[in-house]
Order: sequence, then structure tokens, then C-alpha cells
Amino acid sequence: MVSGAVHRVVLLPQRGGGFAQLSKHSTALTSTTSISRTAQPGSFPTPYPSPSCTYASVSRPVLKQSQITLNAILTAPHASGLRLSSRLSASPASWRSPIGILRQFSSSQKALEDARVVDKQAAKRDSAGTADVESKQPGKDEQPVEEGFRRTERASKAAHVNLRARLTKDGKDTKKFSDSLKDIWRLLKIVGPELPTLSFAVFLLFISSAATMSMPWIVGKVMNFSQGPIEEVRVFGLDIYQFFGVCAAALTLGAAANFGRVILLRIIGEKVVARLRTRLFKKTYSQDAEFFDANRTGDLISRLSSDTIIVAKAITQNLSDGLRAIVSGTTGLVLMIYISPSLTTIILYAAPLIGASAFVYGRVVRKLSREMQKNVGTLTKIAEERLGNVKTSQAFVGEQLEVRRYNHQVKKIFNLGMRQSVWDASFFSSSGWMGNMTLVTLLWYSSGMVRSGVLTPGDFTTFMLYAGFAGSSLFGVSGFFSELMKGVGAADRLFELQDRKAGIPATKGIKVTSAQGPIKFDNVTFAYPTRPAVTIFNGLDFEIPSGSNVCIVGPSGGGKSTVSSLLLRFYDPTSGTISINGVDISKMNVKSLRRRIGMVSQEPVLFSGTVAENIAYGRPNATRSEIILAAQRANCQFISDFPHGLETQVGARGAQLSGGQKQRIAIARALLKDPDILILDEATSALDAESETLVNAALGELLKGRNTTISIAHRLSTIKRSDQIIVLNSNGTVAETGSYAELSANKESAFSKLMEWQMSGGDIPDAYSRHDGHLHESEIIEEDLEEEDDENVDEKRDEEKTKN
Repeated sequence: MVSGAVHRVVLLPQRGGGFAQLSKHSTALTSTTSISRTAQPGSFPTPYPSPSCTYASVSRPVLKQSQITLNAILTAPHASGLRLSSRLSASPASWRSPIGILRQFSSSQKALEDARVVDKQAAKRDSAGTADVESKQPGKDEQPVEEGFRRTERASKAAHVNLRARLTKDGKDTKKFSDSLKDIWRLLKIVGPELPTLSFAVFLLFISSAATMSMPWIVGKVMNFSQGPIEEVRVFGLDIYQFFGVCAAALTLGAAANFGRVILLRIIGEKVVARLRTRLFKKTYSQDAEFFDANRTGDLISRLSSDTIIVAKAITQNLSDGLRAIVSGTTGLVLMIYISPSLTTIILYAAPLIGASAFVYGRVVRKLSREMQKNVGTLTKIAEERLGNVKTSQAFVGEQLEVRRYNHQVKKIFNLGMRQSVWDASFFSSSGWMGNMTLVTLLWYSSGMVRSGVLTPGDFTTFMLYAGFAGSSLFGVSGFFSELMKGVGAADRLFELQDRKAGIPATKGIKVTSAQGPIKFDNVTFAYPTRPAVTIFNGLDFEIPSGSNVCIVGPSGGGKSTVSSLLLRFYDPTSGTISINGVDISKMNVKSLRRRIGMVSQEPVLFSGTVAENIAYGRPNATRSEIILAAQRANCQFISDFPHGLETQVGARGAQLSGGQKQRIAIARALLKDPDILILDEATSALDAESETLVNAALGELLKGRNTTISIAHRLSTIKRSDQIIVLNSNGTVAETGSYAELSANKESAFSKLMEWQMSGGDIPDAYSRHDGHLHESEIIEEDLEEEDDENVDEKRDEEKTKN
């Protein structure tokens, strides 16, 4: 039981929308109730977000509970989860009974409304059962967890997404046929540098095709002369043995030509793939940050890998097969007309039907190809992301979830493949059936011509063989058109990437030879391009003196890291100017500007390769002695423990190194670059005490002789090292600036309250709650309770006066 000090239950909302509920079916709070301490007044400035606090909501049925039930709740082991505000009261009699205490909440209509919502949700849960709580997903009739979060104005603005930089990859084919022809022509132009080699390959193609197409004619001649003695047979003045010898030589020449054609086309294909990948990778790497914000890495990898292979195949081997089919078909058709125009007319009747079906089939295959490549890109993205974070997935036992996610995408690709196989089967079976029916018609009609003596058996045989060549060539042309449309579908994705121009050109502007001088942000307004409605900076003004060591602090999401992104020109401000030594950086050459700026981030990025290669990343031409000196200045003594020293492989993303080791290698990389401006973005926030000590020592060495240093930090050790502190507001402006001594001396400054909040462990600041709006309801409830207490005290005084 509660005795002595008076306890009052205070309703406080939780940002996550969670509740500490006093249920009429339980005598204790659930284990999911959050625990929070009582905030001290004036512990935090207005611009900073408040930590989570809990809702202790009381439903209407609870108001009718007995004193025993409430006593059990207050003395239960889990009762510490309830938010209790302990205060001494002048009138202990105001706690006449537990039921009387609970009735104080009835004065707040808002609390009752919230309680009704909780009761309804609890009733739904009770009726549905709890057997499948863990696996059940929110449906249309259920309230998702996300709805428990209070939607702010910032969230409404963030819903307006701008993906103008995203590459289209939904597979929707809205282009006209004329556009497809332009794409085909552009596709063929890719082979331009290999045109001489391709021309020779085509020449070899004609030789091999001529040798092959001579066979029906040879067979016909042999059949016509097979009636008499073989010694008397003469073909073009050659006896039968000489004739067959010439035929064997011609076919051997055709085989050799075919061998050369295959080799040359394979070489051309590999060159085209290599050139496409190199060109597209360079184009991709030159894009701005907005492009990478809007596009998935997996899709870009798919374009650089599988799409280039499809395109190369379409314009090399497929082009060769198509030309071979066209040459064979055209030659066969001409010879068929020469042998019998009337029989050739029968074949021409079937050609339009097959051609029309090939046209429809090609358009469908092109669309399916684009959809297939889009989903392959998504599959690549899933595999790349999940395999890169496999330890996290295993730590949360998420292997089955990721396997299901991957299998779901595999199934989508399988379904697309099934659709394409249905179209393939329909087209080739129907066209094959039409070809066979045409052949049957030819046999029926030509047999009569042979019996009547219009055709000789040899001419009939030659005609039928050429008809077979023409039919197979027609199939070859259909397959060529199908593969060409697949290539066009893949080429659309490549051309889209190739044609995209970066919003911030990397090579235009004034070349920067020195970035020394004051850095000034003048009335800068900025919103990320993908979230244009969410303003990060709204008239940001500050100046960093040349050669100074400045620290930028502020709330999470207040734009501290955005300052470095703007200074590096990953983005340009929406309005206002950023200048270095009086020169607007938007007029500077981006590459030369970035060469004068060094950066050490919170999570340093290392690339696969050796330790030396990572240290020399900013200066590839650095000497061995310079690399060693930079590593020594960055306290990288751990390199001595590596089996191969500086030549030790760090693994993918530095996976073989610890966090402190990666951080110190990143510092060595910045030291070797010798920049005019150094940006330290939370360089020690994720390190243990020992690593932080070593990194701080390395940073101290790094700061010696540096021109200008900008530190983005929240650790006191980093902040104390700075000459000037810039405190940012959550509304995108500067709250205050000054030295550590000046700002910490003023206990009412935003910086002092920020430090007080951090040192106190994150207690809920009353001073902040009234302005942020997140604790508005709790303040109303508490104020109502205080007013009611005052009224009760006044009533008691009146009663005592009346009695006296």
C-alpha cells in the first residue's frame, strides 16, 4: 500500500503510440509497459525532441473497480511500469480512497476518449484470440501498428515524394513502332567501332551461306542425270568425279568461312559488352546524389551486367543469325521463282500471316523482356543487400524471412518466364503448323506437275529443298526479330541510363586550386530533392573563420550532416549561397573542390583491397613512405599485427577490421590527402573507450596545421576541442553560436540545456514539451488535476471555516 507521500497517476502519451493499460481483467500492468522517470523542469531547450514516455490510460470500467483491485495494481511487481508522479501534498485527505483517486481522471474528457479506443482495441483482440499474435499481419479491418504513431505535419510533407531522378523500370511499353525502329537503329550503331571486323564477318557469312545453298541445286542435278551411265554424266563440262570433288571443296570452304564468322562475332560481342559496361559504369559514377537517392543499387547492377549481355547478343550473334536467315531465305525464294513461279505463289500466300504473327509476338516479347530485366534487377538488389548484412539477419534469426523474400521474387521471374514460354510456344507452333500446311499443299500441287511433265524429278526435289530452306529461314527471321526485340527492351534501360545528365555537372565551373578562407552559409534554404516538401534548412546563416576548428551540434534530424553534404556539393541549396573565401561554390568545379576537402565519417567506408590501397585512395600516386607516415600519425600501430602488413586485404567493406581500426585507416586516408577543409562527421560516436582514446589522439594530430576543421559531434570530448560551437535548431536555423566556455556559462542557452539533457540520461524536458506538442495532452490532464486539487483544498478550507 502507498503511505506517506501522495501519489497521483499522470497520463502521458508515448510517441510510438503504445499504452500502459489498466485492464479490468488484470491486476498488474503488462510487461510491455515502458518505464520512464520523472522529468525535471527546465532540463531541455525548445528545439530538441523529447524521448519516449508512456500512456497510462484508464478505461471507464476501471473507474468502477474496488479498492482491493487498485491496491493490488499499485503494489504489483509490474506497477513500476506505470507513470507515477511523486509529490508531497498539503492535504493527504484528498486521497480518501483509491476509487476517489481514479475519479480524478474523469475530469479529462480526452483521457476517457482515449480509453474508449483502447477498450475497443482490447475487445477486438480478446475476440480474435492471441494464439497467432506473433505471425498475424494487420489486415484491412485492423489498425496497423503505424497508426499508433501521431502523424505530424512533417510526416504529411514527407509523403510528397519526388522521384524525377528514378530510372523507369516498370516494363510498361508505351512507345510507338517508329520509336522502336529508332531504338533498333541506335542499337546497331553501338557496333560502329567494330564495323570493319563485322563487315568481314558478314562476308564470311555470305561464303558459308552460298556453300550451303548450293546443296539443293547439286541434288537436283544428280537426280536428273541419274538415268544414264555414270561415266557419261557431265555437269558444266565436268565428269561426275570432278563435280563431286568441286562440291566437297566448296563445302569445306563454307565450313572454314563459318568458323571464321563465329570467332569474329564472338570477339565483337565481347568488345561491345566491355565497352558498354565501361561507358555505363562511368556514366553511373558521374551521377549526382539525387540519382542514387532515387534508384536502387540492385537495378543499376542489373543494367550493368545482364542487360549489357542481352544487348551484345542481340547485335552480334543474333544479328549474324538474322542475316544468315535473310540471305538464305532470299536466295531460296529467288531460285524457287526461277524453277516454278506458280509453286512459289503458294508459299507467298502464307508469308503475310506468319509475318503479322511475328510482329505481334515481337512486341509482346519486348514488353516481357523489360519486365523480366526489371525483376532480375530487383532480385539482384535483394541478394546484394541481404548477403551484405547476413550477420544482422542471422542475429535476429531472419534467415527464413529473407529466403521467403528471395523466393517470392524468384517466383515472379518464374511466372514471367512461363508467360514468355506460352507466347514462344504459341508463335512457333502456329507458324510451324502454317509452314507444314504450306508444304503439304506444295506436295499435292507439285506431284501433279511432275506427272504431267511440267517439272522433272530433279527440279521438284530442288524446289522442295529450297522451300525447306526458305521455311527455316522464315523461322530464323522470326527468332532474329524476337531476340532483337529483347535486345531493344534491354537497350531501353541502358539508353535511359546513358542519356541521363547529372543535375550537378562534375567537370564544369571554376577550377579550385585552394579552399582556404572563410566558409559562409548565407540565408540557405534546402530540402532533399526526393522530399521537396520537408524543409531541412530555412534561412541558415553562419560563418566559419578560416583556419578555425568549429563544432556543429543540434537535434537528431536537424541537418548537421546535411551541412557537409552541401559543402561537398552532393546537393545544391534550394536558395541562398554557400561560399568559400567569397566565391560561391555553385560556380566551382565539383571535382577540384572535393579534392581540397577531406572527410572522416561516422561509419568509415573501406573498399576491397589492401590497407595501403585504402589509405592512398585519395592520392593514388602517393609514395610508400607517405602512406607509412600517414598510418603512423593516425595511430595505426595495429598494422604491425597483420600477417602482410600494409598489403593485408581488408575484405569487403573492411569486414576483416574492427570499428576502431577502420576509423583510424579513414583518418590516415584524410591525413594523406592533406585537405584545406576537414569534415569530421561523428568520427568517434560508435567506438569503445579504448578505440575512442586512440582515435582522438589521431584526430589531435590531424588537427595540427589544418586550415579549417568542421566537426559534427555530440560527445563532450570532441566539442571541448573546438574553437567555436554552432547550435542548430530543429526548424532549420541557427539557435546560437559561441565558444564552449561562453555557451556553457549561460545555463539558459540551448547548448547548456542540450548538455544537461545528455548528462541526465535523457530525462523528459518539461520546458520543451509545451512547445513541441507531443506532450500537450498530458499537460492538459496534469493541469486539470492541479486545478482540481486546488479546488479541493479551497473546499476543505471553507468546510473547516464553517465548522469553526
